Amino acid sequence: MIVSPRFRLTLVLALAALTLFAATSLTAQEVLTNDSLVALKKAGLSDSIIISKIKSSQTKFDVSTKGLIGLKNAGMSDQVIEAVVNAGSAAPAAAPAPAPAAPAGAAVAPASRESIVHLIAGKSVELVPANASMEFSTGFFDSKSELVLKGRKATYRIADKKPVFYSTWSANDAPLVRLKPGSDHDDRNLKISSGSFAPFGGSVKYGVRSEDKVDLESAERDSRGLYKLTPKEPLKPGEYGFVLTYGTAAGASGRVYDFGVD
Repeated sequence: MIVSPRFRLTLVLALAALTLFAATSLTAQEVLTNDSLVALKKAGLSDSIIISKIKSSQTKFDVSTKGLIGLKNAGMSDQVIEAVVNAGSAAPAAAPAPAPAAPAGAAVAPASRESIVHLIAGKSVELVPANASMEFSTGFFDSKSELVLKGRKATYRIADKKPVFYSTWSANDAPLVRLKPGSDHDDRNLKISSGSFAPFGGSVKYGVRSEDKVDLESAERDSRGLYKLTPKEPLKPGEYGFVLTYGTAAGASGRVYDFGVD
C-alpha cells in the first residue's frame, strides 16, 4: 500500500501529540506524600531540593501529630517539616497570601474538649499528654517528691523559640515549666514538694516552684473558650511541658503536655 507524504506527516504529528499528552499526564498525576519525602531523603537529596519539590508538586501530606513525628524520626529537618505543614494537603500551584495577624488563631477550633495545641504556620498541632509518675524520697530530716516522665527528650520537637499555644486551661491551671533531664536515668523530672523536719517542728512546700516556671504573656479567655499562651522571652533549647495535674499523696500522678525546643 502506498502512503502519501501528507498522511505520514499527519501520523507523525499525532504520535508526537500523544507522547506529549502522556508525559504531561504522568507528571500531573504525581502527588507527594510523607512516604515520598522519606524516599527522597533516603536517596540523599538535600533539604533545599526536597523543599523545592514540595513547593512545585501536588501534595497530600499527613500533618497529624503522628505523621509529623514519623517524618522527624525518619531524619527530616525542621525546615522540611515546616514546608510540609505549610503545604498541608492542598496543591501548591499558587502560594496563598499571608493571613492577617489578628485572625491567625482562627486555625484553632473552638474548645469542644480539653486540649493544648501548638499553632504553627496557621495550622494547629495538638500536643499529646504524657502520663507522669510521682516519686518520693525521704531522708532523716527532709523529704521531696518529683514528677517523673519517661525519656530524656520529648517526642514532639519544635524550632520556634517563641511558640504560640492555645489551651483550654489558663497559665495558672496548667503552668509551662522547664523539665530537668535525669542525670542517672532515662527520664525528665520536675520537683513538686520539699520538706524539712526538726525535733520541734518543720516546713513543707507544695506545688511548682517559681524557678521552674516559664513566664507567659497574660491572656484572657477568648470567645472560643481558649487561652493564648506565649512565652515572654525566647525559650532556650531544652525540655518543656504544661503541667496539668500533680499531687503529693502516695500513688499520685500527673499529666504533662510535653515538647522539646531544639
